[in-house]
Amino acid sequence: MSSGTRGAAARGGLRLRPAAVAVRDIHGFLGDLGMDCDVNPCTAFVGAVEPGRLDDPGAWREFADRLGLIQALTHLVDVAPEDVGVTLAPQPGPVEGDVDTLADLVTAYHNSHPLRLDEVVHLAYWPHTNGEYVLLVKFSHLVVDLTDVVDLLRHIRAYLRDESPPGRIGSRYRHHERTVERYAALPAADPDEVARVLGDLPAPGRKGIPTISASAEQWLPLREGVTFDELLSAVTATLLPVLGGGLVLQYPFSRWEFATKGGYYVEIKPLVVRAGSPADYTPEYFARARRAQESLGRFTMSDLHAFAQAFTSGRMPRVVVSDTTFMRPEPDRWRWVAVRSARVFEDLKFLADRSWPGPPLLRMQYKRGFLPPGTAADILGRLTQRIGASGGTPGPVD
Repeated sequence: MSSGTRGAAARGGLRLRPAAVAVRDIHGFLGDLGMDCDVNPCTAFVGAVEPGRLDDPGAWREFADRLGLIQALTHLVDVAPEDVGVTLAPQPGPVEGDVDTLADLVTAYHNSHPLRLDEVVHLAYWPHTNGEYVLLVKFSHLVVDLTDVVDLLRHIRAYLRDESPPGRIGSRYRHHERTVERYAALPAADPDEVARVLGDLPAPGRKGIPTISASAEQWLPLREGVTFDELLSAVTATLLPVLGGGLVLQYPFSRWEFATKGGYYVEIKPLVVRAGSPADYTPEYFARARRAQESLGRFTMSDLHAFAQAFTSGRMPRVVVSDTTFMRPEPDRWRWVAVRSARVFEDLKFLADRSWPGPPLLRMQYKRGFLPPGTAADILGRLTQRIGASGGTPGPVD
């Protein structure tokens, strides 16, 4: 691919293929808004690597091809397989320090090296003074959902140690093109019926910030066994008295028949929360509300014009609750390094990380201008009381 073509790809010039309806919004976030730092899945870890495994970009590309990633991207955007980017990026070293120090290193790299739209996977690495390597892996969200990342990272970590792969390589993406077409053929929801079920937009107590803004975040130890509906209930009970007014919670939903297939088939669903008693919003309430949402047919938040306009204007804050993050490696073999996003699109996000074997963590990420430090600390404290791990305390707010 010529440098001019690569420049167009980086700026969002790659067109989506007609069947790629599932990734329409992701494509816009990446190509139009430049939100790689907060959209594309990225993780970092430290550990021993088999000698020579990081010396051959050709072998790394061949491995990515065997995983199915290269062909998968060609099913979604107008790019030939030979032009799909697969990057192996050695960095100066050796570096030193513990995982907290290394978090600053990998965070700076992540935020300054966005994936191009024609790039499907990026592996950067630094030699460490202790003989190990610091590794950062980033995937295109056009091709992977976060459940795919779990499988792909297991294969990649086995590749780095020259070990037998955990299962058949590329099996998740074996029928990717057909699955993309099957998803596109799902019946779309009736917008009028969706609007009737949701009702009118509530009046928020605190307006959102309509522009992409600087991000802050904190991790909270999460109690074992907290269900997603319990998480929704705890977040609602915490935010209603702190922010005042009503809310619209957004959550990602994957249909069962697509959840185990390689690729992104996620719909962002709204949950309307009205000002009033937090006690009304029980886990049972959210279970019923989600069933009602998910039975209406295929739709995502951007299909709802009134909601989209309210979010775009900043009248309604964007609040996301997700339980789909599994980014930490096996702790007996690798040490996890947290990667932070410099900028964020949503006003406030609660992301549960249930990486095996745990412990579960809850990441609270927000726009610095949306939550003053005292309010952020109040939210963390309330969540700790409701769903925090026994003896666990949140760290200082950024």
